[in-house]
Amino acid sequence: MGRKVWLALLLILLLSGCGNSTEETEKTAADPPTQAEETLPAAETAALRTAQVEADARPLTEEELLAAYDRAVRVYSWFDLSPLATTGEGVEADGALYRMVDVRGLYDLEDLRNDLRAVFSEDVTEQLLAAGGDRPLYRDIDGALYGRGSGREKDPYKGAVQIQTEQVGETAYAVDVMVDLLDDDQVTVTGVECWSFPYVFENGRWVFTEFSLVY
Repeated sequence: MGRKVWLALLLILLLSGCGNSTEETEKTAADPPTQAEETLPAAETAALRTAQVEADARPLTEEELLAAYDRAVRVYSWFDLSPLATTGEGVEADGALYRMVDVRGLYDLEDLRNDLRAVFSEDVTEQLLAAGGDRPLYRDIDGALYGRGSGREKDPYKGAVQIQTEQVGETAYAVDVMVDLLDDDQVTVTGVECWSFPYVFENGRWVFTEFSLVY
């Protein structure tokens, strides 16, 4: 079905005197974010709010898909592996201790929501913001964004990561991630864990409709 659509599109482009090039997908390796990558640079934070918005859905390159996955890992890590940096004295709310988020461009909860919506679907965005229930990981206090949590270490029994991308529809891709499972020596590979994250054009944006950290 996909090839027929592309052949028809190619004929139209040739008749109009212009054309687009596409790239085949192939495996690549991805490493966990480093400390320097835990938060997005100011320029990239601003770009996240607009770069994913398209007037019309268009084919994506492998590089764009891999970059989207890397961004998603970093942003999702704010709720799991590497919480946003905080500063100042703690403020208690609903029995939990919060500190003000110290990241340029993230001054209140709406800023955080906008950054999430640039990467994830509305459902995933709201699930993340609701994490923690009555004591969410991030909340507005006196009009400012506050957070809690200390993160965690990477799973020592997860090893090398390989990523493969594929187009599964006219406006849908899958980012397939394979992770080596390690034995107690944390060296010997005993198996592989596989994940597939849908990346679709939804409400005018390219977003992940399902996501989690694989390590």
